[in-house]
Amino acid sequence: MLQWGTTYLADRGFDESRLTTELLLAHILQCKRIDLYTKFDKPLNEAELASFKTAFKRRLEHEPLQYIVGETEFMGLKFFVDPRVLIPRPETETLVEAAVEICSNRLAHQQQVRVLDIGTGSGCVAVSLAKMIPAAKVLAIDKSADAVEVAKRNAEENHTVDRIEFTHLDIVQIPQKNFSEKFHLIVSNPPYISNREFSELPPEIRDYEPRFALTDEGDGLGFYRFCSSVAKSFLEPNGVVLVEHAFNQADEVERVFRSAGWKQIEKRKDYSGNFRCLIAAMEGE
Repeated sequence: MLQWGTTYLADRGFDESRLTTELLLAHILQCKRIDLYTKFDKPLNEAELASFKTAFKRRLEHEPLQYIVGETEFMGLKFFVDPRVLIPRPETETLVEAAVEICSNRLAHQQQVRVLDIGTGSGCVAVSLAKMIPAAKVLAIDKSADAVEVAKRNAEENHTVDRIEFTHLDIVQIPQKNFSEKFHLIVSNPPYISNREFSELPPEIRDYEPRFALTDEGDGLGFYRFCSSVAKSFLEPNGVVLVEHAFNQADEVERVFRSAGWKQIEKRKDYSGNFRCLIAAMEGE
């Protein structure tokens, strides 16, 4: 089955066909990938074969592997995912790593670091920050009630639920929301794909992941205009905003923030060498 599945997917243009087949089989057999090789001659029974064929067919229809197996890894942690939320991606780890670094340096003196995660989705950013920053207290918001449910589950499974508050809120529609406290960090991986580019996405993304979390139905810069104009009113004097953006948006997103009066701006590259994260700090700190 490993050999057949690998060849079948590769012949139809699927990337990582061997890894995909391994992960599907390991999921069906409820074993580790290494077990597939230590028990290489194990025949599949009828039920296992039927389950594998069902999962394999879903992948042939371009459904993301992460939705089929129901989980993915981010920052070394496991996260439950389904079509209610975006699948966490390695690029977003750049955002988390930058936030952790800022807490270790700029905010090291804070006994508690209050974090606002806008558009929490699966909760991958909020949970990772709560896990990696002992002083963090996170408010994670999303305009999707379904996404909030998924994020709560991931916080529970990663034992961070006591330091994250989840709220169903569309902050763009209710920017005058009066938070009880101001924040040291605002982090967000917003919808940044333009309406024009959305149709060009791979079917795994375009046809399966939630559209509202991918595109702003405009030029892809809508959230950055909003965030750059209101974030200062949510931040402590030494506060910092970190936003993810597309690999080709760095200059445009920087212009948006500079036009809104932000002067302390830094850009971070992901591990592919593309600028993917903008850091904007309050002045004079």
